[in-house]
Amino acid sequence: MRKIFVDKISDEGVLSGDEHNHVSVVLRARVGDILTLCDGDGFDYQYEITKIDKKSTSLKLLDKIKVESEPSAKIDLFVALLKADKLEWVCQKCTELGISEIHPFMSDFVQVKRESVRPDRLNKIAKEAAQQCGRGRVPTVCEPIKFDQMLDALPRYDTVLFMYEKSGERLNDIIKAGGKKIAIIVGSEGGFSDKEAEQIIARGVRPINLGKRILRAETACVVATALAAYEAGELQ
Repeated sequence: MRKIFVDKISDEGVLSGDEHNHVSVVLRARVGDILTLCDGDGFDYQYEITKIDKKSTSLKLLDKIKVESEPSAKIDLFVALLKADKLEWVCQKCTELGISEIHPFMSDFVQVKRESVRPDRLNKIAKEAAQQCGRGRVPTVCEPIKFDQMLDALPRYDTVLFMYEKSGERLNDIIKAGGKKIAIIVGSEGGFSDKEAEQIIARGVRPINLGKRILRAETACVVATALAAYEAGELQ
C-alpha cells in the first residue's frame, strides 16, 4: 500500500503517527523509495523519501498526476444497520467498487443498537480500502440516521435503487434511464416491513429485484453497488 491519504499537500512532506508507522514498519520503506500522497483534490502527488527516523518520515515532492481511477458517477449506499463485522465488510468492498458515501439508517427489523455503530472505525476501514485500490478520494461513512431522514434524502438523486426481494424491476433498465447521481437502498438482515416498503415506493422509488435467490444484506450491498457501477460505465 504505497498510496497514502493526507489532510494537506506540501513540497516538503512529513509523515508521523499511523502513516509513518505504516511506511516504516509495514511497507519497510527506505530512503529513496517513492510514495504517492493524495488529499482528495483529484491529483496524486509522488514523493521521494528523504529521511526516516523513529517518529517521522520526510518526503520531497517529485510530480503531480491527475487521478484517473475515481468514478465520475456518484453512487451512495443507504444500508439499514448491520452487525459490526458485516457493516465493516460492506464499507471495505463498496469502497473498492467506487461508492461515494455510506449512510447507515434505522429500520423496523434492525437487530443491532444504533450505539454499536462506530463511524470512526468504519471511516478508517474505508480509508485503508481507498489507499489499497488507488482511489482519488476516501468515501464518507456517515452517522446513523432515522428511516424518515433516509426518505427525505432521496429527492437529491437522479436515480434511486430500492433492493426488494418481494418484487421489482431489472436494475439495468432503471440505471440506463437515469443520471449520474445514484442512491442504493438495502435493508437489514430482517429486510423491510411492508409499511416501510410502501413508504419508499410512495416516494416514487421503483423496487429492484436481484433474482430468484434471497441474498444476505451485506451481499446485496456489494452486488447492487457493483451492478450500478457497471451500468453507469464505471467498471467497463
